Amino acid sequence: MPVSRMRMRPWLEQMIESKAISGLTWIDKDKTMFSIPWNHAARHGWEMDKNACLFKQWAIYTGKYVEGQKANFRCAMNSLPDIEEVKDKSVNKGHQAVHVFRMLPLSNKSRDKQSKAKKSKSEKKVSTIDSFQTPLFLTLIYLNFVLLL
Repeated sequence: MPVSRMRMRPWLEQMIESKAISGLTWIDKDKTMFSIPWNHAARHGWEMDKNACLFKQWAIYTGKYVEGQKANFRCAMNSLPDIEEVKDKSVNKGHQAVHVFRMLPLSNKSRDKQSKAKKSKSEKKVSTIDSFQTPLFLTLIYLNFVLLL
């Protein structure tokens, strides 16, 4: 049985509150705006542990850590229905590059999106399991078993 883990938003809130990552801070806690240090990996002197610590921590937390996870973090942030980027406050270049985000109140619409995403994931799991029932797959398993004897 899989171990349950926090979703990204509560995990982010916990990371902001802990102040464990330099630059990950509340800008306006009442409006739930926060900034994430977001230096470009092509910048001279860029280091994963220094410039992309949050991205790495999320990848480790989800169990999907592979070197260079920044793009996956960005995609995960963009897919959240209750967090949006505040582009006019973000700084894309330089040593102080940050992306600013706003946490939105959870509406019924965003809850529906989350439940639909869960349903589609479970449907994909069923189809993946069904693909292991194909004659070719079963033949390959049989041949591997016979060769091991």
